Amino acid sequence: MGSIYALVSPGGSPGTTTAALALALRWPVPAMVAECDPAGGAVLAGALAGHVPAAVGLMEHVIEAGRDPQAAASDLVAQLIPLDTGGACTVLPGLTDPRQAVGLMAAWPAVAMTLAAQQRDVIADCGRLDASDAQPHAVLAAASTVAVVLRPTLRQVWAARPRLEMLAQLLGSADRVVLLVNGPGTHPPREIADALGIEVAAVLPADTRSAAVLSDGAPRRRQFGSGPLMAAAKAAGLALRRHAAAQASAPVSGQFTALGEQR
Repeated sequence: MGSIYALVSPGGSPGTTTAALALALRWPVPAMVAECDPAGGAVLAGALAGHVPAAVGLMEHVIEAGRDPQAAASDLVAQLIPLDTGGACTVLPGLTDPRQAVGLMAAWPAVAMTLAAQQRDVIADCGRLDASDAQPHAVLAAASTVAVVLRPTLRQVWAARPRLEMLAQLLGSADRVVLLVNGPGTHPPREIADALGIEVAAVLPADTRSAAVLSDGAPRRRQFGSGPLMAAAKAAGLALRRHAAAQASAPVSGQFTALGEQR
């Protein structure tokens, strides 16, 4: 049985979907990306560059689950698209229209149960976390680890504060929450961890060429697999799995400080 690793953002486009895809492609065991962003999915028009028709995905799975939840869970593979030649990495495309999110509000618990029943690890791209009722709270609650993806900037740290409080309330504590620092910025990871009182599990570097492959379907160069982003994604995946296995064995302080302020 696999585990769910949920990724959320504080807004401002920190590259959550790109991070999810990079992680999945370098995950140490077979993994799938599940696009659970209520604002809509990005993979079909991004990494897949529009080459796959929008005939499969999350909405189709939800419709099937409404008819037969058990059959939908076992037949989820029919809604998946391979991201690599060996099939070890797949994706469940998300919504093609953000207006569909209203119809998913009551279905998130069933989606979470289906993802938790998979035999491979699931990296759930849950998009921006806000106070909307359309948020995939059930998926977040079912996750072994929730990673807040943010850029190392003051604006992103500021936006992350209330989202971390929301997650702690939803999950009962912040023990399952970590930070995933992604891309360029102005503050070192240690400073961000101290400011937010949450561990930085991993850092994904600024690698615009590799990121463009995953975000916009740019052609893969020969160095793509060994570039900085993909190398860091492998280490990040191992770090997230270690965190999930540890189940927050190290206590985390919930005390916030100003960015740059010493405790």
